[in-house]
Amino acid sequence: MSNLDKEIADALAKVERLRKKKRVAEEKERSRFAEAIMSTLDEIEDADSVSVRALVDRAQARIDEQNAKRRRAAAKAAATRREASSEASNESSSQPGWGEER
Repeated sequence: MSNLDKEIADALAKVERLRKKKRVAEEKERSRFAEAIMSTLDEIEDADSVSVRALVDRAQARIDEQNAKRRRAAAKAAATRREASSEASNESSSQPGWGEER
């Protein structure tokens, strides 16, 4: 029974960590969006002549560009990891196995 209590406590702790992680991610996303809007506002000389929709669209475009850069970097890193893993598996497959001779 004690083992079950420990598993429940571990699961609850994990849920709390995930909730905190989600809150932090949402805060970062809001911060990035606000930063993009402020950056766009800084670029505009006459803020009165620009609609809020235009500001939001420009900020969203900046965020989309950042996300695209992140995706490209992640894809490049994954390709590098796959290549390294492939080379490692090729090296291990060229090693003689148990009872085999070269």
